[in-house]
Amino acid sequence: MKIAVMTDSTSYIPQSILKKHHIRTVPLSITLENGENYKENETIFADEFFSILEQSETIPTTSQPAIGEMIRAYEAYRDEGYTDVIVVHLSSGISGAYQTAIQAADMVEGINVFPFDSKIACLPEGAFALRAIELIEAGKEVQEILADLEAMRENTGAYLVVDDLKNLHKSGRITGAQAWIGNLLKMKPVLTFEDGLIVPYEKVRTKKRALKLIEDKAIELANQYEDPTIMIIGGDNKEESHRVYQEMIERCPDKNVVFSEFGPVISSHLGLGSLGIGVTDRHIDFPAEDEK
Repeated sequence: MKIAVMTDSTSYIPQSILKKHHIRTVPLSITLENGENYKENETIFADEFFSILEQSETIPTTSQPAIGEMIRAYEAYRDEGYTDVIVVHLSSGISGAYQTAIQAADMVEGINVFPFDSKIACLPEGAFALRAIELIEAGKEVQEILADLEAMRENTGAYLVVDDLKNLHKSGRITGAQAWIGNLLKMKPVLTFEDGLIVPYEKVRTKKRALKLIEDKAIELANQYEDPTIMIIGGDNKEESHRVYQEMIERCPDKNVVFSEFGPVISSHLGLGSLGIGVTDRHIDFPAEDEK
């Protein structure tokens, strides 16, 4: 038995780690208001996209990975001698990537494909792929790994602060927020994931209070676990996200606090000025900022 791990571009795992562990990614795509189409982290990257988003009058649209790309990735693993591949995807509640992975699996012979719905996105999604690698290296069987990932999923969560709900509302990626739309004034929405869906959590008067709230909630969640990982996920406001990262390191000196960033696809839904904090109950090895 030889097991591979695969994911999609919204896991935002650094290229150095992808290469080291032979993790293939299939890209989601973005279409801009001028009709130009790009593949995330292949033909468009975060900083360039932030500049485009700042000047754009419309919200870019996104699309799931092409089924043909998934099939080719599965076949490539098969041709390299892999017998099984665990495929970690962003939540099926906000993307069709997981369902496409299932369809593609039925079209490939000679390798066992196990799509896994992370029910989350960004580095918390990527954490499942990294955990799977750790278990493969420990000699675990596929079913043992999947069982571990399912248990981990029950103890993984995230909180988000966005400047407004415009992008999420228009892209249809938020549930239960209709009562908030047009009634926020200067309030800052705090969101969370609930059964794979992005849902409203609380409205806070200022960005500063909203950030403090998600820090507190992440610490509260992390304190339930013996060896958790806290994931700070920054956006276009680099100064703000790095400040939150340093604050969390200071507030949680005994915990594994790591830093990541939103890529173009998730940024297109959250909009500018967004920041997230994810928590999982597993210790996830992740490079420091100067090692990426």
